[in-house]
Amino acid sequence: MIFEELGTIASIIVLISFLFKSERKIRIVNIIGAILFVVYGALNGSFAVWFLNGALILIHLYKLLKKWKAVF
Repeated sequence: MIFEELGTIASIIVLISFLFKSERKIRIVNIIGAILFVVYGALNGSFAVWFLNGALILIHLYKLLKKWKAVF
């Protein structure tokens, strides 16, 4: 089923994100995986999956923007 494949791809991307040393790269790749999980959760009707990953996207973006503003 295509939903399971999407969930598997999202899982692999999130897992790969933790192989990076740079916090910025970890967060960016993790955002990509979380976006896929939001789609996966929405298609499967799983509130917990899309809600958690939607929140993670917002947290990652906040942290990236906060760090980016500190540089400038």
